[in-house]
Amino acid sequence: MNMISKQRREELAAKIEPLRLEIQAWRESRPRGQRMPEPLWEAATQLAKEYGVAPVQGILRVDYRGLEYRVTGVSPSAPAKTPAPAQRTFVELPALVAPRRVEHTIELEDGAGRKLTVKVSGGNLAEVLPLAQAFWRPSL
Repeated sequence: MNMISKQRREELAAKIEPLRLEIQAWRESRPRGQRMPEPLWEAATQLAKEYGVAPVQGILRVDYRGLEYRVTGVSPSAPAKTPAPAQRTFVELPALVAPRRVEHTIELEDGAGRKLTVKVSGGNLAEVLPLAQAFWRPSL
């Protein structure tokens, strides 16, 4: 939001009053749907360049986006410029070596001399814990 000082606002009010009266007279006499004449837009644009779009738009009650476009030259409805397509080049990547599967051998033995050997290949070792707990659980 563009804020202007009280002194600049008073200066703007003095400069914009004749234009405001001219726009008001045009609004009262125009046929419905007619666009504001270009000389009125040009005068509003000059004031907006000096004092800012928001203060001028607020006093004149004109289209904010239209005034902003005339001040900046950037259309609010124009699509953003798309970047130029990138140049295409061939990039060779080194061959990926498949990771070696890790194999773990776990040997369990209880006090009665029973043995259990578990081979885990690429799995999660935490998954062996319930098996070990069941192996050591006393028999019924």
